[in-house]
Amino acid sequence: MRACTLLLGLVLLCPWPAFALSNAEYEKFSKESPSFVQAEAKLNAAWAAFSAAASREEYATALKEQREWNKKMRDAAVANLVRNAKLSRAEAYARTALDRAEILDGYTKKSLATVRHKDPAGTYGSKKDYVIITRKGSVYAVTIHTAGGGKPPDDWECNFEGETELRNNTLSFKEENEVFTVTISANGNVATVADMPNNVFCGMRGTANGNYRR
Repeated sequence: MRACTLLLGLVLLCPWPAFALSNAEYEKFSKESPSFVQAEAKLNAAWAAFSAAASREEYATALKEQREWNKKMRDAAVANLVRNAKLSRAEAYARTALDRAEILDGYTKKSLATVRHKDPAGTYGSKKDYVIITRKGSVYAVTIHTAGGGKPPDDWECNFEGETELRNNTLSFKEENEVFTVTISANGNVATVADMPNNVFCGMRGTANGNYRR
């Protein structure tokens, strides 16, 4: 069976409002400024990497800081760059994105310096979409559960189960002749499920791909 799960923690790839600039300006920069596009991609990637490595406490602290940066600090930095460095607004937004990505990369390195969870056993995700990993001797039992569709008869749920060894932070098992992989982040806080590339559907709702946070 196949099922769909929402990416947990990565919204677009960012769990905060995209920018404190107008939609029209954002669209313009996205079409006309390669440096702006590249900088935003790097910022998104930096947040994704941090989200996978961070503990719940680190994530909550950084998310609050990120929202404050987006709401006030970034525009102030952009105004300063436009005024003093004579950059265009697109260039200034790109510069601030790169600077912020560098800070997030630093947070990620700090978080990865101490691995808090050597054993991936536990529950990841929400009440609706989750991964349960249980130690069974030399192997792990893995259950992936996803659900959706609203009220009956449109509701649905799917389970994928298997047993496997842990290799390079990855658990890989077959279910109905198709392989699932669950990769555990370095700090054990996020389980990333990778479905088959052909994305066979469960109830035509989507795949089991996604990030499940402890």
